Amino acid sequence: MENQKVDAERRQYPRISAYMEFELETEDDIITAEMINLSCSGAYCKVNKQVPLMTHFRIVFPLIYGNEEHDVEYVECSGTVVRAEEILPEENIYNIAIFFNEIEDSERNKIMTFIERIEN
Repeated sequence: MENQKVDAERRQYPRISAYMEFELETEDDIITAEMINLSCSGAYCKVNKQVPLMTHFRIVFPLIYGNEEHDVEYVECSGTVVRAEEILPEENIYNIAIFFNEIEDSERNKIMTFIERIEN
């Protein structure tokens, strides 16, 4: 319990559970990812291959506000893997934490608006 409190106090931005599929693009590869949670500073995702720490990605992911096509907007940014965990390596399931190290204020604001709407 104490560690959860410390983690929450350490975070600069609120974090929400958010499921969405998207792609992570490197110079050499495209990796399919499933987002587990999201904040304005990064995301925690499930991926289908092992990804080394400090791997840099170009990222585009959807923010889905409802069931209609017009209720989606996209965030574009770059990020770096700062944590990687083997979940089921025999089935190629890994979790990675991505820090958004290159993100425009306008893109960060899209995430903040999305989080605020989900929380309320």
